[in-house]
Amino acid sequence: MAESSTQAVPEDAQLLAALERAVDEVFTSMVCAFEALAENGSPVGSVTRAGARECFDREAVVEFRGAISGQVVLRCTAAGAHDIARGLLMLDGETALAIDEVNDALKECANMVTGRVKTQVLDPLGAFELSIPFMQDAGAHCDGPACGSLIYRLQEGLLSVELWRRVGAPNS
Repeated sequence: MAESSTQAVPEDAQLLAALERAVDEVFTSMVCAFEALAENGSPVGSVTRAGARECFDREAVVEFRGAISGQVVLRCTAAGAHDIARGLLMLDGETALAIDEVNDALKECANMVTGRVKTQVLDPLGAFELSIPFMQDAGAHCDGPACGSLIYRLQEGLLSVELWRRVGAPNS
């Protein structure tokens, strides 16, 4: 059984602030140029940009389990997914990538962001486990309420990073 702390469970605003710091750290140091566009209290399936609707069609997920449980979800447009992969792999914009390379890069980014959130705000609550990162169908339903989402413009495409709490027993 995992040890737990008597520290209070963080509010959604604290979790979202930790998520924002984690995205800033990961993307600034390792991935690609980005610009924050918005903060939203709910998940985003698409955004309007330059009068056109852009859909988030790639999703990488890492689940966390401990005193609270949930998941971090990176959603991005196809162009954004390729931009992230090229940045993480240090490739120029002309380099073609296989879908497996793109998915692996997205999963690695989701893993790094979740790991930083875990270190910054979850670890003080006790032991936490992280899942192996995985891809899920675009627009898949996440369990529990969204703590919020952060939307970023990349050099190519868009990215939404979301944090969800799981409803039910924290260690189930």
